[in-house]
Amino acid sequence: MFELQVRNNNGETITLTGQETNYQVAKITGLNPPRAQLNTSPIVGMDGARYNSARLNTRNIVITIKINGDVETNRQYLYLFFPTKMPCRLFFKNEHRDVYIDGYVESFECDIFSNKELAQVSIICLQPYFLDMEETLDDISRVVGLFEFNWFINEDAPIAFSEYQDTGSVDVYNASSGETGLIIEASFAGAVNALEIRNALTGEALTLNYSFITGDLLTINTNKGEKSVSLVRDGDTYNLFSAVEIGSKFLQLEQGDNYFTYEADDGASDANVYIVFRHRTHYRGV
Repeated sequence: MFELQVRNNNGETITLTGQETNYQVAKITGLNPPRAQLNTSPIVGMDGARYNSARLNTRNIVITIKINGDVETNRQYLYLFFPTKMPCRLFFKNEHRDVYIDGYVESFECDIFSNKELAQVSIICLQPYFLDMEETLDDISRVVGLFEFNWFINEDAPIAFSEYQDTGSVDVYNASSGETGLIIEASFAGAVNALEIRNALTGEALTLNYSFITGDLLTINTNKGEKSVSLVRDGDTYNLFSAVEIGSKFLQLEQGDNYFTYEADDGASDANVYIVFRHRTHYRGV
């Protein structure tokens, strides 16, 4: 059993499964891993070719829907959720996956003169991965909270509310079927003039040179096709791409363990920064 929902560009959602009196999903194609495009070059005087690179193509999902009940009304209602050329989001859930994927409606075909009308909807997904509905959050801070309820104060043994660590790192585990990007959010509790976030395993680092102040919220999106650096200060949002130091890398998550650390003002202001790493597990197929 599975559940299929569609959200249109206006934020309206329809469930296409479990309501056979109006709609019945007869078939869905494009749920398997997408076809890969291999780039090779011939080898002079030898059989075969040399591997250069590979990429996943866009995903084409085609949904075949049997329209029941008041066919004319139900078909017209279905148009609202699959307007051609417009974006939509598909939600798919079964006993192993609870995922979504974004795409654009390529076509809506239906034989309106048939006694048993079947609508065939084609959706092109530019990013081929299905994303897990549950987002994974990992945080890192040199200040570790120690205060817990219930508590009792002993005058001879004071209770520490927090402690400062000389070094701090976080293990961000990526359960995806390949490399993925992530979203990094840094909040500031004091002045910081430079922030470096580093992958301890690869040595790659992302460095920003900017005068951050108390209350600032920095958001870095490293997902391919969505890369951005923005700052929210006093309710206003600013593009901070120009603050990225030349040679910096938009950090990616390899499969498995990824260890990240950071330094603010070469470590002098580390206690003023709290960082959260956010990502969703990517799947090639459901």
